[in-house]
Amino acid sequence: MRLAIPAAHVFAVIALFAAAPALSAPLALDYFGHTLRGVDVGGDTAEAREYRAGIQSLIRGNMAAAKAHYEAAVKLAPNYAPALIGLADIAQRANNMSQAKEYLQKAEQAAPRSPAVHLAWGRYFMLGEQFLQAEPALLKAHELEPKAIPPLLELGDLYLLSGRPSDGLVMFRQAVALDAKNKFAQYGFGSAAAASGQRDEALRAFTDAAALAPQDAAPLRAIGLMYLEAGEFDKAIAAFDTGLVRQPKFIPLLLDRTDALARLKRWDDALVQVSQAEKLAPKAADIKVKKADVYQGAARWDEAEAQYLNAIKLDPTSAIAYNNLAWMTMTRKGNAQKAVEWARKAVALSPGSSPFRDTLGWVLRAAGDLPSAQASLLEAIKLEPNIADYHFHLGIIQAELKKPTEARTSLRHALDLNPHLPEADEARRVLEKLPTT
Repeated sequence: MRLAIPAAHVFAVIALFAAAPALSAPLALDYFGHTLRGVDVGGDTAEAREYRAGIQSLIRGNMAAAKAHYEAAVKLAPNYAPALIGLADIAQRANNMSQAKEYLQKAEQAAPRSPAVHLAWGRYFMLGEQFLQAEPALLKAHELEPKAIPPLLELGDLYLLSGRPSDGLVMFRQAVALDAKNKFAQYGFGSAAAASGQRDEALRAFTDAAALAPQDAAPLRAIGLMYLEAGEFDKAIAAFDTGLVRQPKFIPLLLDRTDALARLKRWDDALVQVSQAEKLAPKAADIKVKKADVYQGAARWDEAEAQYLNAIKLDPTSAIAYNNLAWMTMTRKGNAQKAVEWARKAVALSPGSSPFRDTLGWVLRAAGDLPSAQASLLEAIKLEPNIADYHFHLGIIQAELKKPTEARTSLRHALDLNPHLPEADEARRVLEKLPTT
């Protein structure tokens, strides 16, 4: 059974959560609604009053009113940087990046040494996934105001998203040192610690974040995912349950709890759980995939296939549905050529997915195409070199190709990576039978 979110990638999933809050706050504000130093929005000037009114409108969710107040402030004072940053924020929310850029250029001309301006530039580049441009802007904001938390949070998010979790950990650690009661800093610290393999620190930080944000389920979800990856399924379910008390209709949590129940082989309970999510979003393809996963685990093959095909009907780009359908068909010794067709479709839709290339290799083997199977496994390993399953699969294929030296290297490497690999006994049996010359 292949899960829609493989457990080996849980830390990557956790790391992505940290970016969302950072991009949702007004550009001149920190996460508690306080303005950054370097942008003077105080006083009783007319433009300051208009700007503050715009902030209040934005907090209430009225972007049109916020925009009107910011424009009124700029009309009163054309070089008023806070309102220009606010208008850039509005433009970004409307996905008008060229207009946002114009407003930020004007703000920088008006206040070139404002940390808020450089923070706004960093967020602008982050939104466009221009990480190389975002980093110097955020570092400049941090340099200009070393005790401001928002630049540290943004830098932490940037480093997580660009695959530099240890650097992210440094940033979030500094933010926590400045304010241990900042829930975003604690959550980011937990994400970076998890992505860096520092499990105990991550759990402590997520626990602190959960206490600081008593209505938010995200920290509890992160805790549950960590327990899920570690195989501590009862603890994972307990964390998910607490999160669902806070947000009973939080679909990702419902699906995570389904995964935990499935790992315990509590198929009927898992089916009930995923069906609850399905009622909330009956047209969601990913929920159909999850339901199919449960049916597959329970060996209810026809129902699983129907759900995978339903997911594909709802979303023809659902690579995971094609992948899991191919894997299930192969494992139940179904139509091998159809399995290959589905596996190729999954790889075509998501060529950077190593699990999908692994699936393709394994179903090509079942179809009798060993050279192509080997090539696909080598691609999977190139994408993720340290997954024991891939090296095991490659070693089996190489043994069948009568390549004993290569097979021995692959199988031994699989066992080195994970001595407790479920197929470890089979790997050792094959190794014993390989010719020595």
